[in-house]
Amino acid sequence: MKLKPIPLKLLPNSVTYYAYSEDTGEGSSWGSATTLSNVKVDEQKQFISSLNGREIMGKAMLFYDCTNSSGLTGIPLNESKILFNGRTYYVVDTDILRSEETPHHYEILLK
Repeated sequence: MKLKPIPLKLLPNSVTYYAYSEDTGEGSSWGSATTLSNVKVDEQKQFISSLNGREIMGKAMLFYDCTNSSGLTGIPLNESKILFNGRTYYVVDTDILRSEETPHHYEILLK
């Protein structure tokens, strides 16, 4: 069954994306700014249980629809930088949700 794209009305945000390039030994470096349009940013903390109690894994989730969103040319790299609402986030994990064999949307965990 082929899934329909996420409707544009549910993708109200735009963010600035800087793809992670490398660690130069003097710190991380990123590529040039790219605008990701028609995305959804959910700025709620994501928790995971650990042996020591609760640990914050992320501060926000970014939803990127492979049909209606624009700006990405591939799967976002971990440690890439996202600017949204005056805050800087970093990609820590990306889940690829598929419709049949093709990617439907990305759920990008930000910290």
